[in-house]
Amino acid sequence: MTFRETAAGIDPREANPPPFRREHGDIQTAVVNLVDRLAPIVPVARQVDVAREIAGLIARMPSTMGSNMFLRQSIIRRSTATSDHVIDGLAAWITVLFDLANLQQDRGRAMSLEARIPKKALDRLARALSRSRNGCIIAVPHIGSLELFAAHLKDRGFNVGFVYSIGRQPTPTERWIYAGRSATAATPIAFARRNTGAEISRILQNKGVVFMVVDVYPSAKYAGITVKTHDSDFRYPPGPARYARTGTLVLPGFASRRDATGFSMNILAPIEYRTWMPVEAAASEFTQEIAAQVDGFTAEQPAAYWLWHPIPNDPYFAIAQRQRPDLLTAMAPEDDEAVALAVEAADAKWAASDLTDPIRWMEAPPLAASALAETVG
Repeated sequence: MTFRETAAGIDPREANPPPFRREHGDIQTAVVNLVDRLAPIVPVARQVDVAREIAGLIARMPSTMGSNMFLRQSIIRRSTATSDHVIDGLAAWITVLFDLANLQQDRGRAMSLEARIPKKALDRLARALSRSRNGCIIAVPHIGSLELFAAHLKDRGFNVGFVYSIGRQPTPTERWIYAGRSATAATPIAFARRNTGAEISRILQNKGVVFMVVDVYPSAKYAGITVKTHDSDFRYPPGPARYARTGTLVLPGFASRRDATGFSMNILAPIEYRTWMPVEAAASEFTQEIAAQVDGFTAEQPAAYWLWHPIPNDPYFAIAQRQRPDLLTAMAPEDDEAVALAVEAADAKWAASDLTDPIRWMEAPPLAASALAETVG
């Protein structure tokens, strides 16, 4: 085992072949099992359509996953999300799962998608690295194909790491996600571990680039930095400001959700850290500027926002409680187990319809609605 795997609580020697056993109501594991099964068969260009069909299956029945996405899409869009908006967000997340499966199973196939990034963005990052005293951080939101973004920068010669969340005792599904992230060839760094800071510093000190997802702070223990975004208070992680104070340049970065042909990426100019200000004030202003960039990009591409996962002190739920109680009353009682069973029924239905024939995937995927009807009938 490597030190990094030990710190992340992952033992690569453990036999962990899918399909994974899931707990009651665990929709995520049901979807991961399905995606892992489909990824090697479905052409990469068709995976976005299949992802949307799976998302539609989930959205047809009330679940915690669907409710979380409904709240997030409503807050981001500053309206009341429609069923299509919820499907968009869930499909973006499921497409990311397809990316992770592709990276694990055939990295070359995963990287064959067109990756559009302006030359000036790559030049901007290279210049920032050349003048930074301590590497660079790319501050990104939960939007688009982030793992592919990191992988393409790695393949362009940059020393890349990324910070991610994982349980102290990872589930088989979390280990599967970790394997996909590791297949980017960038360095995965587990969040909130004793060695997290040391791992980040190791990359930065070697003129490296560390991806940090900044639009929410997944910590129930620490307060983070409060910013105004989506017309309300959010907590952003303090890490980017802390590293900026020591000379690391922080650049906002964004990836679109991928379509049949590829996806786009961009890296913006470094955000200024005002060293002449008191530390707390400088960190607050700096983080607020990051939040303004994230807010603007999220408003432009709300369909690409895919985070449905529970968040400590969930800011979206807090906004709904304070400002949008109508969103809470609009949500039906949830039945996560019924949705997980519907996903598994779709898996069985698709397997029974000659899953191994890749030609049929060039046309429309089989309708999961029939599997849903059988589950709830």
